[in-house]
Amino acid sequence: MKSIGPLLFSSITGIVCEKLVAAVAAVVGNHLFANIYGPQLFGELQFALALSFAIGSAALVFSAQAVAPILSKHPRLRHLVYYRIFRLRLVSTLGVMLIFALGAWLVMDQASAEFTLVVGLVLIVEPFALGILMAYAERQPWVVTRAKTLASAARVLWIFTAAHFSAGAIIAALAWPLEGCIAVAGPFRRYSKLALHAPKSFLGDDVVKRALVVHGLKLWPAVAASTLIIRLDRILLAMLMSKTDLGIYSAAASLIEQLNSIGMALAFALAPSMVFVARNEVQLRAKALKLGLYLGLLGTVAFVGSVAIGHAAFMMIYGPRFEAGAPVMIFMTACSIATFADAGLATWLIAARRYRLILIKQGLTLAAIAASPFVVPQTAIMYAPAAAIALSLMVFWCVIYGQTAYRTSKRPTSSASTSLPEPNGRDVQQRRS
Repeated sequence: MKSIGPLLFSSITGIVCEKLVAAVAAVVGNHLFANIYGPQLFGELQFALALSFAIGSAALVFSAQAVAPILSKHPRLRHLVYYRIFRLRLVSTLGVMLIFALGAWLVMDQASAEFTLVVGLVLIVEPFALGILMAYAERQPWVVTRAKTLASAARVLWIFTAAHFSAGAIIAALAWPLEGCIAVAGPFRRYSKLALHAPKSFLGDDVVKRALVVHGLKLWPAVAASTLIIRLDRILLAMLMSKTDLGIYSAAASLIEQLNSIGMALAFALAPSMVFVARNEVQLRAKALKLGLYLGLLGTVAFVGSVAIGHAAFMMIYGPRFEAGAPVMIFMTACSIATFADAGLATWLIAARRYRLILIKQGLTLAAIAASPFVVPQTAIMYAPAAAIALSLMVFWCVIYGQTAYRTSKRPTSSASTSLPEPNGRDVQQRRS
């Protein structure tokens, strides 16, 4: 059996490379689409993507977060779990897609409905993404990295080809469903027998099904909220501004979305060695704070860079028709300092299994985003969502660390807690030699 060091290094490098490749492909793809089809159709595309993923979050009851632990803990039952979860995911995804298609066709005008339905095809990949989970469970992250790299290249090539043949924006928008299908095809084909062929025995099937449903429902609010946090701003602003203005805003927001994903990837990569090695919760908070400060400093460097060259880089990517989005992008980069720091600080909540605090943080962020466009002047509406996210994160962490400091000051030193919670809620006391 391989040692944990090479496996950890392989997993971390695979995930970081995957995020970097996705970020580069997103920038190149957005550059091509925005420059060829203009701000209005780029706004239509971003609204359709945001609406698809937001509605699709209803099908995330059987998300990766819910399934991955069960796949890892029960290798002997892996065939049964994989077989069952594939069918549960398929049914839930097709149900959501049907409702989404009917709603879009009935509520939207024909042009917007066609655009949204084409982009909404990206939801069909959800059941087949199980191959990605199995690759991670078998510690083969580079299988996923290769597939996603090929998918990103296919998206860019499709948009370029559509532009070369003067195809319409709807044809070009097929690049996103195509990318999703290619990204999951390779990993799923590798484990397709587990999904398509029934296991030799269905002993324990009811227990597996019940565990998947219960665990999925428990994590579903957090998973759905995390999806909405990324997409809610574009859905709200689409109701308050023209599609052209939405395209300009989305040009800035999509760049910052990729920047924030790099911060999350770094937090995920550094947490095992910097945070998860803590022996008690006091150390866990301190190490998470240290990681948050490091990532916040990195976000500050990104902000300084955006002030120096951000306008020129934005113009090079999107062109003069999107110039109004450059100051929005620079402002969002400043707000990303809080997002980078939050990625590090949140490792404490994850390691200590503080799921209620995670939900509170996500709920506060969603409420701030939802209220932000209505409490600022119309001229500042593009700046509102990013400012709301940064403010809500700062308020949350100030309250959490303030309460912790206050309770620590009131608690006798001799009775300070040196424990970490177990999944059953009880504490594991640190042994003293």
